Amino acid sequence: MRVAIVADPYVPIPPTGYGGIEKIIYYLIQGLMEQGHEPILIGPGDSRVPCELLPTCPRAEFFPSDTAKLPAFEAKVRDIKKRSRNIIREILPRVDIIHSHGFDLSSFRDYPNLTTLHGPINLHQLKYYHSDIRKSLYYVAISKNQAAALPSLQYVGIVYNGEDPKEFPIIQNPDNYVCFVGRFDREKNPHLAIELALSLDMKIKLAGKVDFQGRDYFDQEIKKYLDHPLVEYLGVLPPEDSAKLMAHARCNLHPTGFREPFGLTILEAAYAGTPTLAIARGAPPEIIEDGRTGVLVEDFVEGHHLLNDCFEMDRAYIAARARALFNYQVMTKQYIRAYQKVIGLMGIKRAQRSRLQNLTAKTIRELRHIWEDSVGPPDSND
Repeated sequence: MRVAIVADPYVPIPPTGYGGIEKIIYYLIQGLMEQGHEPILIGPGDSRVPCELLPTCPRAEFFPSDTAKLPAFEAKVRDIKKRSRNIIREILPRVDIIHSHGFDLSSFRDYPNLTTLHGPINLHQLKYYHSDIRKSLYYVAISKNQAAALPSLQYVGIVYNGEDPKEFPIIQNPDNYVCFVGRFDREKNPHLAIELALSLDMKIKLAGKVDFQGRDYFDQEIKKYLDHPLVEYLGVLPPEDSAKLMAHARCNLHPTGFREPFGLTILEAAYAGTPTLAIARGAPPEIIEDGRTGVLVEDFVEGHHLLNDCFEMDRAYIAARARALFNYQVMTKQYIRAYQKVIGLMGIKRAQRSRLQNLTAKTIRELRHIWEDSVGPPDSND
């Protein structure tokens, strides 16, 4: 199959720092090529992929650090998305399906299409997804919990994220610290991870991005801890350094305050054998085997009493389970099945439309004959 993969313009593929969605796109491209398929990436021009790249912009346009720059940024993104739409139109004759990772495919609903829902579903988005046009598109959710938030969409599968486990070292004897890796904002709640670690006199290392959405949160909730001797803030790390950080931690902390659609850092930590203590909200219960690969809690007050359980877990089992169930090759096979399903369903729809058009034409001819038999043919001057 020839698959047009459409990415947002914010982060190059693969990412050099923060970028969970972009990691998944990169591994999907790698998996498709290994399976003999032909992906084409429509995305930032500074992406480094082994397939054909059709750039939508010279380099990725990351979110600004403050709100004053938002209007100019949003205008630039609108122009990039227009360019993306034009590129898709140009390559339609030579692709079998369009796979979006954030781009709105409403203009291409008559072609085989698939959209992966990567983010959480919020109330203000419901009108968008419930429109008749969106309902005519095909979707994949990255967890059962995420799909449950929008049950009316045309899902062709649940596809869990996967990376290459070989890029994560398995560590049997971790260092004496816990970690948090992710966005610094009120959805991810890293301040709760800091408070938990300090309540147990444990060192914590934190890494991740701060953008315009999290700047106030960082100033209010995180800065006050940065001079504490047990708190080490590392900023945005390259993927290999982020992997080492999680691999050598005794436990990964995941104190999300929203309906987490997946939780990629849970998976990355598990590849290395590191358990995760997580809030049991959203998708983490689908990724974590409670009591064996991590602990699910209602809040981090409960987590204070159960963190030691994570330290006693079999790290070899954690790594083996994650590597077997959640890897890019399994993910790719599931996406290929989703592509085949969409193409099959679109073929059925086209056949149904064709039959309907033929029946309509036949009915018109029959009605015309009935009219002519009863009143004669229409006058040529009519």
